[in-house]
Amino acid sequence: MYIGRFVIVGRTLTGEWYVGYRVSSRSFPNRYILPLEDRAVVLPTEAAPASDNPYITYNCLRTHDQVLVVANGSHVDPIIDKVQLGYGLRDAMALSLLALDYERDKYNTPRVAAALNNNAGHGYLGIIGDSQLLVRRMEAAPGEAFLIATYERTEPTPIRLQGKTTAELCAAIYESEYEHPVAALAAMFHDGELDMSARSATM
Repeated sequence: MYIGRFVIVGRTLTGEWYVGYRVSSRSFPNRYILPLEDRAVVLPTEAAPASDNPYITYNCLRTHDQVLVVANGSHVDPIIDKVQLGYGLRDAMALSLLALDYERDKYNTPRVAAALNNNAGHGYLGIIGDSQLLVRRMEAAPGEAFLIATYERTEPTPIRLQGKTTAELCAAIYESEYEHPVAALAAMFHDGELDMSARSATM
């Protein structure tokens, strides 16, 4: 099944909260995820033409204090900006998704986001499409995870992922059952420090 790009929030078997993101694409596979100090960026590979199209090149992860946000587009930036201003995650996600709305491409692709506050003990999933706006607080037991995607899985959906480290989780996200993987990312706070792992088809 092809569900497009998707975001994940969940907990490892040892109880640590994490977020994940996967780029899945039938039309533009030449992309990779570059982890940086406080963010991760989706970029075109050398095999693709350079692009500043915000649907192709964008921050897919931002962080502030003990907050992590992943998203399938440029809306990750206003979400984290509002968190920095003192907004709670629910409000930061809802306001940003509503302001940017779904992508104005030929598929009316939804915007999706996942977030967690490592100090709060829960996460959030959000989506805005041409017929819905949803931001839901997600409770998860150790070993549980949930995704929301641009197609087919447009409501919070359980996903089984094995792994205790970001590298193991990233591999599980990339290798999950859904079609056309391009790149994957997993991130968590470990002993208060940001820990990220990325994997791409071409790098």
